[in-house]
Amino acid sequence: MPNSGNDRYGIVVDAGSSGSRANIFKWEDPESLIHRKEDPNHGHILHSVPKIYQEDGWTKKVTPGLSSYGNKPHEAFSKHIKPLLEFAQNIIPAEKIKDTPIFIQATAGMRMLPPKKKDKILKKLCKSIKRSTGFLLEDCSSQIQVIDGETEGLYGWLGLNYLFGHFNDYDTSTSSHFTFGFMDMGGASTQIAFAPSVSGEVEKHRDDITTVYLKSINGEVQKWDVFVSTWLGFGANEARKRYLAQLINSLPENTNDRDDDDFSTLQLSDPCMPKNCRTSFDFKNKNFKVLGTGNYEQCLKSIYPLLLKHLPCIDEPCLFNGVHAPQIDFYNDKFVGTSEYWYTANDVFKLGGAYNFEKFSAQVKEFCGNDWDNIQANHQKGLYHDIPAKFLADSCFKANWVLNVLHEGFGLPRAGVDKIDDIGQHPLFQSAEKINERELSWTLGRILLYASGGVMAGANDVTVGVMPSSNSAATSGKKFLAGAIGAPQYGGHPIISTFKFVMLLLIAVIFWFFCIKRGSALELKNWINSLYIKIKYSQLRSDIQTRLEEGTLHRNENTSNNDANYPLDDREGFKFRSKSMFNICEDVRQSGPRQPIHQTLSFTGPPNFHSSSAASSPQVSKGLRPAFSLADFSKFKDKDSKLND
Repeated sequence: MPNSGNDRYGIVVDAGSSGSRANIFKWEDPESLIHRKEDPNHGHILHSVPKIYQEDGWTKKVTPGLSSYGNKPHEAFSKHIKPLLEFAQNIIPAEKIKDTPIFIQATAGMRMLPPKKKDKILKKLCKSIKRSTGFLLEDCSSQIQVIDGETEGLYGWLGLNYLFGHFNDYDTSTSSHFTFGFMDMGGASTQIAFAPSVSGEVEKHRDDITTVYLKSINGEVQKWDVFVSTWLGFGANEARKRYLAQLINSLPENTNDRDDDDFSTLQLSDPCMPKNCRTSFDFKNKNFKVLGTGNYEQCLKSIYPLLLKHLPCIDEPCLFNGVHAPQIDFYNDKFVGTSEYWYTANDVFKLGGAYNFEKFSAQVKEFCGNDWDNIQANHQKGLYHDIPAKFLADSCFKANWVLNVLHEGFGLPRAGVDKIDDIGQHPLFQSAEKINERELSWTLGRILLYASGGVMAGANDVTVGVMPSSNSAATSGKKFLAGAIGAPQYGGHPIISTFKFVMLLLIAVIFWFFCIKRGSALELKNWINSLYIKIKYSQLRSDIQTRLEEGTLHRNENTSNNDANYPLDDREGFKFRSKSMFNICEDVRQSGPRQPIHQTLSFTGPPNFHSSSAASSPQVSKGLRPAFSLADFSKFKDKDSKLND
């Protein structure tokens, strides 16, 4: 896209746990596009969202993560964010700087910081950016913030479907619009986001549905009903830590109700490591040696209990860890997975792209059963994209974890096991790092909301943005997230607003009854005091739930003084229950080695995708499921365990 006076720019910084990455985007002013009638594609442009451009070299990453400045917030800007903004200033025309918004969206690492440290960093960044740069920063609370896993997943869904063109040529006369479902698995958590296609599922689960509003260039409103959920603690690395603790606690001498285990057995056999691969880790001040046995079938069975499928759901269908969701029709709700879904399939097994259960499971079985010396020899030949050996050793586990999450967790049909009919043009599931040669990143979803929010055409009764589900609004205090800066910020869901109106009306009626009709001022006073107390403590609970979702509430703020020094800021997702997960019991939270086993790697070479209509869905047989492990989860009580390299 050549530069023009109508160009608009935006910056989104993904502040992750290992580093922060600045992404620069560009699009054309929507108002100028409306009047370009000579363009042969004018009709297509009018019925589509703004087209977002990102040139090669428009990204820059700095390390370590923003959360590493918890004890030195005064350096967060000068040593971390400032280099990123200086990079952006060299790309964005000088006359455009003042109109270019900056969004710093922090994820996993910042979620784990104590509230005071996190707030100091965010406030320092706000002041420094306003003082030292000319970028557009009007609302620090929405532009510089920590986002939860659900928001990250929703942004990913937006970015994915934008790259596939599913927000283009939008037809307001029909309610049926095909989109891909989005799956993301990181080290600490996993997310899913999809627009349910099964008739009646949206209304049945309306209280769990997030509504996204976009605007086409001509001002027409695009309304999308999306289910999104996150499983904190179910990323590949956190699952590995729980699994290692399970190996120890399943030993015969440790399967009892007492907390006096002597851990006499320090040599462990791990079916989820390649044959004869050796490693070690510390657990409860003991060093354990692990020898890989490479038993694929036993590994699958040992991993299955980590999904916590036995926890009940408040509604059906029930996925895993007590989370329910609208029914997923994989024949219409086709999915694309990124991050670990891509890295594991592509970098080790060369099977990135369209997913085939039989091929993938067969290669995982062969890899796990291969001797470690042979794997290292292949590694020297460059067969595994130069993955570090310590990460390669975990690939057997991660591949099996991906298989468990996909098939046992989400219920993806398995070719060769489940009955699968014609899947249409798209595979039921595919992994990807890029779509049409563009990187698949959730940051694109955030800037799309902003660009679409800049459309001035059309009615003003709908604001571009994200309306949280009524459950999220009620339990987590989530509010409407406006796409544009300075747009109206609604205090919750329409259902909540209706509730407030009814309450005000009720107050007026009671006031009339007591004060005018009966003249009982005392009764009115007592009733108002009672109502005030209920509202007061309801707000307190909502505030706590909000911080639980962000992973920022600590035991010393909500428990006894005896636990005040317990370190609850170093593990994402194992501390408290959010809307999207049951508590993993306190013992499990504290279990397993704490040093990261894997960090995200970046590789290229994505498959090419094409979009079309999907086929209808028949009933799918579930088939047999692996047996439960006999691991004793009541013994997961280690606080200081860590992995040894």
